[in-house]
Amino acid sequence: MSESKRAGNDSDYLQVAKIHASCIKDGFLTSLGERFLKLLYEAIDTNENSILILEKSNDDLVGFVAGGRSMKPIYIKLLLSFPKLFFALIPAVFNPMNIKRIIELIFLGSKQHTVASNPSAELFSIAVVDKARGTGVASKLYQSLGERFAQEGEKSFCIIVGETLVPAHRFYQKMGAFALSEVSVHKGQSSTLYRQNLPIP
Repeated sequence: MSESKRAGNDSDYLQVAKIHASCIKDGFLTSLGERFLKLLYEAIDTNENSILILEKSNDDLVGFVAGGRSMKPIYIKLLLSFPKLFFALIPAVFNPMNIKRIIELIFLGSKQHTVASNPSAELFSIAVVDKARGTGVASKLYQSLGERFAQEGEKSFCIIVGETLVPAHRFYQKMGAFALSEVSVHKGQSSTLYRQNLPIP
């Protein structure tokens, strides 16, 4: 059963945070902790230009996908909720490198526009629990996000994938995405910018 906007509640956001932390272990956002991730996905779900879709099995959350047109307003929304954000980031805020990388993420959107064919819509993250892998849940979530983008008038969306995430590259290529260019989200770390075209209604 897929659900979408508004997709979640506090319990759902916490489960999404836990799934993100367990499935996207090498990501920078994971290093900021589950409390931060919970706030992040709540901000995504309540922002008018972003989407959070959940997949449940017998009331248990088994996967999610998040997307939108820019993460920049999401991060700004978090900054405007500074007290909650500060307490969520207590384990990380005293590391200057973490602050630097958050700033890099906020300004990533302006870097992406250097690619003329880069879509404005983007898949932010997708994750499925171990027990549900190989069952088609990831493909269903990916397609559901594409359908939502298409309903909102988008002709394509993009995905940024770190160079070391080999299984993710294989998944997106299998789903029909193709590489546009190489980008650098964080200095010294290369990622591939993919484009997924959507069916024309």
